[in-house]
Amino acid sequence: MKKNHYMASLLLAGAVFTSVGMGVSLPGASTAYAAETASMTAMAGTINVSGNGKLSVKPDVAYLSVGVQTTAATASKAQAANAQKMSKLNNLLKNKWSITDKDIESVQFYVQPNYSYNEKDQQKVTGYTAYHTLQVTYRNMDKIGALLDAASAAGANNVGSVSFNVENTKTYEDQVIQKAMADAAAKAGSIAKAANRTLGDLVSVSEAGVEAPPVYVSQSAAMESARADKSTEIEPGMVELNISLNVQYAMK
Repeated sequence: MKKNHYMASLLLAGAVFTSVGMGVSLPGASTAYAAETASMTAMAGTINVSGNGKLSVKPDVAYLSVGVQTTAATASKAQAANAQKMSKLNNLLKNKWSITDKDIESVQFYVQPNYSYNEKDQQKVTGYTAYHTLQVTYRNMDKIGALLDAASAAGANNVGSVSFNVENTKTYEDQVIQKAMADAAAKAGSIAKAANRTLGDLVSVSEAGVEAPPVYVSQSAAMESARADKSTEIEPGMVELNISLNVQYAMK
C-alpha cells in the first residue's frame, strides 16, 4: 500500500509539472496575463498628437507708456515741478481725449539723486530727477500717433514702447480651435496611415487656452516719432492668436 501511494504521488506531481511546461496556466496567472495584454493593446490602439491653431487678426487695443521726468536742485523741487507737468498731461488725456480713469494707470514713480564723479570730491550729488510714468489703454487704432503727439506737446518727455493686442480673445476662440483640431486630425491620420492602420474615434482633448502675444513698437521708434516735426504714424500690424491642443484618437 505504501508503495502504491508513493507512485500515485509521483504521477500527480508529474502531471502538474507537465501541464505547466506545456503552457497550461493556473487561473490566477491567466487573469494577470490577460489584463497585461489588454493594457498593451489599449496603449497600442491609440494615437496622441498635438494640434496647433494660428489666426492673425487686427488688434483692437493699444497700451501706451507715457510719462514726464524733471530735474531740479532738490528732491522736493524736482517732485513738485514734475507733479505740475503730470497734472497737465492727465488733464489732456481725460478731458480732451476722453480717456477714463480705469484706462490710466501709474506704473512708475520715483525720485533719484544725480551724481558727478571726480578725483577731488569723488561722488557728489548734483541734483535730483523725478519720474512718473503712466500706462494708457486706448482703443482707437487710427489715432495712436495723434495721441502721442498731443501727449508730447503737453509735456510728456518720457515715451516708452507701445504694444497692441486683442482685448477679448474669446471672440476668435472657435476659429483658432477649429484650426488646431484640423491640424491634430491631419497629423493623426498621417501616423495611422504610416502604421498601416486607420484612424478611429476621438478619445480625448485638452487645451490650455488661447495665447495672444502682444505686438510692440519699440521705445526708440515711439520716442523718435513723438519728437518729429511731422505727425506720428504708428502701424499696429497684426496680432497672432495661438492655441495648442493635446488630442487622442483610437486607431483601428
